[in-house]
Parts: sequence; structure tokens; C-alpha cells
Amino acid sequence: MSDQHRPWIVILLLLCCAGCRKDNDDSAPIVRILSPAAGSSYSIPDTIRVSVSVSDDRTLESLVIEVVDVNGISISVPVVANLYERNSTVDRDLVIDRERTLSGTYTIVARASDGTNDGRAFLDIQVNETPLRLRSIFLAPAFSTASTAIQQVDSTGSVSDWTTVQDLNGIAVDSYSQHLMVAGSQLHPFQALPTAAGSYPWQRPPPANNVPEQFTGLTVDATDGRTYFATRDGFIRGFTGEGAERFTAQTIMGYRCEAIVIMNDKVATWQQAVVGQDKKVVTYSAAGMIMDILQVEHERVALFARTAGSVLHFANESGSGLIEDLNITAGGTPEVRSFAGEAIRAVVRIDANSFVIALPDRLVRFSYASNTVAELAASIVIDALAYDPATGIVFAAQGSNLLSIDPNSGNTTNSVTAGIQIGHILPLRNR
Repeated sequence: MSDQHRPWIVILLLLCCAGCRKDNDDSAPIVRILSPAAGSSYSIPDTIRVSVSVSDDRTLESLVIEVVDVNGISISVPVVANLYERNSTVDRDLVIDRERTLSGTYTIVARASDGTNDGRAFLDIQVNETPLRLRSIFLAPAFSTASTAIQQVDSTGSVSDWTTVQDLNGIAVDSYSQHLMVAGSQLHPFQALPTAAGSYPWQRPPPANNVPEQFTGLTVDATDGRTYFATRDGFIRGFTGEGAERFTAQTIMGYRCEAIVIMNDKVATWQQAVVGQDKKVVTYSAAGMIMDILQVEHERVALFARTAGSVLHFANESGSGLIEDLNITAGGTPEVRSFAGEAIRAVVRIDANSFVIALPDRLVRFSYASNTVAELAASIVIDALAYDPATGIVFAAQGSNLLSIDPNSGNTTNSVTAGIQIGHILPLRNR
């Protein structure tokens, strides 16, 4: 080949390459959700039939359809359709069956891709949560420094050993993430134990000092759904049900945190001096900074958030039960009611104003709004209480017996016998 022909060959090759090169694709696929209609309502569990129209000036590659919440987190398993054409109408079923999904507005998202650009369409629907129901009840002793069984009462009332822990200093249940939260005493770690498929275990080790009560104040708060506990080294921490740390604070120097409640955007803690009997209620901001400190007395039985600045304190003093309204921000501790000669053994909250209280030999219902007490049952000794809003039943421990009690009439509707002295009753719901 002569040199005079080389320039023409180069030009021809360049022209061929230019002809083969794909033009720039700046257009996203056009996506339309044809059905269901906007605002359609579904109740979990349900199946949503979705029809989507997609078109592009290029060959489409894929279409993904899912239902997401306001944070963009999917509540359904995404459905993927592979496309090999420029225009298509795709019909697919989306299953929404996650029981912890709450009622509200959710969005169907359809996302089509041509390999270069994505096109999206959105459609809002209403989702109604599944009815609240009781899945099972977990039972545990009040405290143990030795190996102990945690038992489960299933939906038929059968009792069985669910797991065994090395030692125990606290236990709580998180129905939203479907975990049993178990705090060790001296050697055992804090563990989040799954109670359903789709939940995963996580844990936190105890501090390095090998002495009892490594973990204290364990609670799962209904306000924000987080699990809070304190450790012997002075830290107070809060976690999501999946184990992400969201709150960190430290106790007052020389004090230990024994109880934790949430007051709107504040974390209220009951702290007692390591040496001596001095007690304080200390509140923290969401960032873990100390806000208020209230000097308190008496033996704590239970704390419940009442307002953004106060907690209701059920206590004992010299053998008598007391109910105090601890106004933390205002710095006051007015007494609401007393039970002369009757120490409070256990308390459970029924609603914002109603509580069931176990006294030495009777069960009463207390109304904060009217400051009245009604006797529910006499000649009964109760060691622990729990309330299940799904059934409206109060569960009460009487030694190794678990009683089901109507909180309105006081009637015992059922009883099962466990193989342990019951100190904790933990109803697990579906959400």
C-alpha cells in the first residue's frame, strides 16, 4: 500500500467508528403508574396489583417496583422486571406483610432504567396496620447470679424453656424489632435475642470489672422504641432495636443509674450514690448533656413519664407506699397519695392516667386524674405485673403461677404454672 493511500484509510476508519458510536443519551425513560388509583387503601397483610407503563427512545433494561415509607425505606420486597424493548406495560404483585408496619401514607415507587438514565413515577397509598395481637409471653426470675432459664408461654398456654442465661440483672421486650433484651449481672453480656424470623442478634460486652450488676436500668421505652441501659462504669446508652447506638451520657460522679424513662425529648434517670443512700433524678438532653437534677428520697419501686417535665414516682417509705409527682424542671416532689402500712410490691401502667398496684395482700387500680383508688382483688399476693394492650389483660405473677386478670373487674380469667419463681413478665406482641 502506497503512502498516498494511508491518509484516506485513516479517515475511513474514523468515519466508521463515528458511525458505530452511540449518540449521547440525555433522556430518561418515561414512567407512569396506571394502577392502583392514588389514595387506595390496603390492610396488612395484602397484595397490591401494580400496573406500570414505561417508554424510551432507547431499549429499556429494567423496571423496579416497591412500596416505601417517608424515609424511603421499603416495606415490601422490591419486584424487578427485565425489559428488552422501548415500550412496555408491566403488571406485578407487591406483597405487604410486615406486621410492624404502622398505619399511614406510603408510596409506590416505579423506577425504570435504560442503562444510562433512570426514570421514576410515584403514587401515594394508604396502609392500615395489622391488628395488635399477643404472640407469646416470656417469664424470667427477678434476678440471678447463676445459670437460669427464661421461659416462654405460647399462644396455647404451653410453657417451655426458651433459653438459658449465665446470670441475669434485667430483661425487657421489644415487640417492634422482635427482640428479647437480656442484661447480665456479672459475667453475661447484654444480648438482644431474636424472637422472630427477620430479626438478628446483637450484644454489648460488660465493663472490664468482674463484679455483680454490670448492667442496670434496662428498659425498652414505648415513646421512641429504643432500648436503654446503664453500665457499672457510669455510661448510659440508648440503642435502636437493631443495635445502632443513638444516645450516650454519663452519670454524676460517684452515682449509678438504676432506672431510665423518656420524657418527650429528655432522658430521665434515677441515680443512687455508690456509697450511701443519696438519690437524685437526673435528666439529659438528646445529646447526653445534663439538664436538671432533683434531690429525691424514699425507696423507688417504679417511675413513669407524666409530662415533658415530670414523672410519677411509686415508692415505699418505712413500710408504707407513696405516689409522688416529681416535678423535675420545677424542682418539687409533691405527694399524691399514700398507702399507710402497705408497701407497694409492683406497679403497671394501663393508660395515661390508670395504674394497677400490687399491695401486700391486695390489688388496686389507681386513677391519677381523679386521685382515686378502687380495689380489684383481695387476699392476693402479687410479685410482678405486666399489661398487654392487645388483649386488655393484666398479667400477674404469684410465685410460679401466671395469672390473667381483668383490670376492670379484678376477675382472674386464666392461670398457668411455670417452672420458676416469676419476677419478670414480658408480653411479646406482633408489633
